[in-house]
Amino acid sequence: MPAADVNGVKLSYSVQGDGEAVVLIGGFGGDINFYHALIPTISRKHKVIVLDNRGAGATEYGGPFRGQDMVDDVSALLDHLSVYRAHILGWSMGGHIAQEFAIQNPDRTQSLTLVSAYMRRPARSSYFMNGIVKAASEGADTDYIGMMINAFCFTTDYFETKESRGSGVSVPKNVNVNGLLHQLSALDEFDTRSRAKMIRSPTLSIHGLDDIMVEPKLGDELADQIDGCRRLRIPGVGHIIKPSLYSDAFMEHIARNSRRS
Repeated sequence: MPAADVNGVKLSYSVQGDGEAVVLIGGFGGDINFYHALIPTISRKHKVIVLDNRGAGATEYGGPFRGQDMVDDVSALLDHLSVYRAHILGWSMGGHIAQEFAIQNPDRTQSLTLVSAYMRRPARSSYFMNGIVKAASEGADTDYIGMMINAFCFTTDYFETKESRGSGVSVPKNVNVNGLLHQLSALDEFDTRSRAKMIRSPTLSIHGLDDIMVEPKLGDELADQIDGCRRLRIPGVGHIIKPSLYSDAFMEHIARNSRRS
């Protein structure tokens, strides 16, 4: 995987396809592979850019960082790739990075898509996430991080289906605990409650109606702040949403806001 020397870090990224640029920004602890099921669909018509945020994947960085650093990394990567304007999609924490990018770089944001997103991280989710990551940093098995995050990201039906089939639920391996601690610290700084209304890019808000990590009402409160924001609400789905459930709406959103349209 290539890496860009930007902002004092080696930023791991991937580029596939040609056409108008689409940037996919991952959430807490997520790496480039999070979007593996979505990339083939988009890359048929677009240049798809995916990156490992600081604290995740193969990106090399030098210690604690701020939320703004992750926003600046997106801008710097686009500069590195000689891309000025792009369609931006972010999931969860990535949705917050995407909001900040759109607020700070309106001319560079062709369109904005916010998946399972919020203006301020929910206090309950922050409480348990800080607790499990702290436990791992003190020696607890890192599998528990994945198990607890799975419990908050998927629905009861998901676990019942797995149980009925006798199949297990996978958890991430080789977890970077320090990276998660740094991302949590950065997450605490993100807050667009007074500024989301500044987003002027055409926006699509996508949320699962059974999301308990970030309740649907938080996605609605965010969408209410953005003039003309379109919404896709998906029943029976939690915080992690299969790309097949929103890829058509996302591609239509991109096409609607293409420079060629």
